[in-house]
Amino acid sequence: GSPVATTAARAASRVTSSAVLYTQNDAGASRAISDETTGISGVGNSTPPGEAEGPAPGTGSPRESPRSPGFTRVPPVTDRSQAISLVQAALASGRIVQADHDMRLEQLKRAQNDQEVELVVRDLQMSVPAAVGAATATPVASAPTAGQPWPLVNYGPGQGQTAAAVDLSQAAKSGGKWVGGIIGLVVLISVIVPIAGVVIGLVSARDTFDNFEFATPTDETTYLPGQAPGENGVNVHTIGGFEELVAAVVEETGSTEVFDATLYPRYAVLSIPEGPTGKRYRSYYWDGRTLVANDFKSTTDDPRLDIAEVDPGVFITLLEDVRGRIEDPTSWYVNIDSATEGPQISAYASNEYGEGAYILATLDGTITYESTY
Repeated sequence: GSPVATTAARAASRVTSSAVLYTQNDAGASRAISDETTGISGVGNSTPPGEAEGPAPGTGSPRESPRSPGFTRVPPVTDRSQAISLVQAALASGRIVQADHDMRLEQLKRAQNDQEVELVVRDLQMSVPAAVGAATATPVASAPTAGQPWPLVNYGPGQGQTAAAVDLSQAAKSGGKWVGGIIGLVVLISVIVPIAGVVIGLVSARDTFDNFEFATPTDETTYLPGQAPGENGVNVHTIGGFEELVAAVVEETGSTEVFDATLYPRYAVLSIPEGPTGKRYRSYYWDGRTLVANDFKSTTDDPRLDIAEVDPGVFITLLEDVRGRIEDPTSWYVNIDSATEGPQISAYASNEYGEGAYILATLDGTITYESTY
């Protein structure tokens, strides 16, 4: 009936009302894990630091209970094998998913020191159930109870949510239809308004369409030397096609001087001097309609020539000649340059079998060299 006896009885009652879990302490001594009905220890009966030897909890003797029943903070796990066991236990208990388990094991394999090992499993070992945190003890099954959820991990929703959170979730669900309707209306307006604006603009500008210059259809046909191209076609190997090229050179540079010019059926490449004198030149590309300066620049020791002095009828005849020297020609072109002996025209033709012919002639068409291969 004394106060001391009353206090002891109350302490014993609190201890026997729940299971007491202990894990490895900092000094290396193991703490006991006892059952509330049998009093049998699941790990050992050694005394925790700071407590006197006495009967195990549940026998009626007063004993101080752990600070946090069912949970304890354990020392950092820095051993690789212990860390792997901790990850596997977390997967088995449902605290992490399979993808997280695999990722952590891979990180543990690559860990170079204790700090890296500890970082991989830090969130799994802080305030964990004693059955999982005791790496050196025999695992003891300990499922989380109401009010004692597993520590939060990065996957899935949190457990043990409060009533306020539940109410908020229900409120969001009940109002979801209204919110979804508003969002849908906003999206619909943002799509319809621009489309309507475009339609109105097109209707308003329908009378001005004739002023727009749309892309001209292209004709990809490779025409024969001297053959007039179609309405949208190009053939540099005609008198008209060559004259258009010369006019474009004059418009771009103010001169008709070039170092050389290579003329294909549908385009041409020219080396045009950068100034009235000197060896510098820049490459230009002619597509049958526009002369465009390329980025390539260089110098040459070859003399200049006046492309306006070239008779397109001469190189057309040379092309017809060289094409006739092989069977089924598929490619042909002429090159105009100036050698030591003066300006000259080279005509080439070849087929898909690698057979070809070559003619070298002066500007008047006199053949000075020919070859078939």
